[in-house]
Amino acid sequence: MKKKKNIFARCLTGVLICAVLSAAVTECFYLPRYLTEKETITAPQTAEGPSVRIISSNVRCFSPTDLGKRSWFYRAPLLMRALAAETPDVIGFQEVTPMHYSYLQKALRGYDSRITYRDKSPLSEGCPIFYNVERFTATDAGTFWLSETPDKMSKSPDAAFNRICSYVTLTENSTGRQLAVLNTHLDHVGDKARIEGIRVILDRILHFGELPIVLMGDFNAGEDSETYREATSYFADAKYLAADTMTGATYHRFGETPDRENIDYFMVSKTGLDVTRYAILRENENGVYPSDHYPILLECEPAQPR
Repeated sequence: MKKKKNIFARCLTGVLICAVLSAAVTECFYLPRYLTEKETITAPQTAEGPSVRIISSNVRCFSPTDLGKRSWFYRAPLLMRALAAETPDVIGFQEVTPMHYSYLQKALRGYDSRITYRDKSPLSEGCPIFYNVERFTATDAGTFWLSETPDKMSKSPDAAFNRICSYVTLTENSTGRQLAVLNTHLDHVGDKARIEGIRVILDRILHFGELPIVLMGDFNAGEDSETYREATSYFADAKYLAADTMTGATYHRFGETPDRENIDYFMVSKTGLDVTRYAILRENENGVYPSDHYPILLECEPAQPR
């Protein structure tokens, strides 16, 4: 047994070393372009009307196989340009490793952010939330694990990885309107883990009282799934509330399967929030995509405080 553990530990160490070396080589290969194309987003200085504009974007986890035009170091400026075109007030990202987060912190000017990583591995992932500090103040923030022990770093038995939900409660500086924003990434393997993960989130929304809530993220589940039915037992799928809306796949595997799956969502409170627009941001540049998921956009109007 001890020999097997040693072999496993050596294999795991080898994989991590290869991953780090691959990242270093890839960054060096694209370094001139990466340094010269410093695409940034500057948060709006004034609100454009009462609507709050929110974007959810899966950036694609770090993978040693993502070379050439699929490399993060090639795609990052494209993603920034796609997001900047919409001047978002709030942005939630999924599959963000420390490498991604370092880039995003520098590129998103006028935004503050909150992040917790799901485990202690060197390439751990988080679901950070960025928000416009000119418009909002964060009055509460935190993360819980989608498991039987949500308050500590842990994993559902049916899940492939630790899964989390991060949240920020925002107060609009000019009006006092409040909005709770949650960002999650459900398991990609265990159907039971996804269902139970949504149930943990539904239990935790009691924390926000009567505040309007926006839950965004990659659910890894279609609209015909039990996961979706659980989510919509409390929330409404925003795309079906908006007069200005779109339908279609959000996961496209870098354009290989453009009609693959709709697995990314904005779920919103059924009261206290008016949804005005939902969009799938399908921009690409000569067949190069910012990620293997399309970012999605929500415009909504939280109710005025009583």
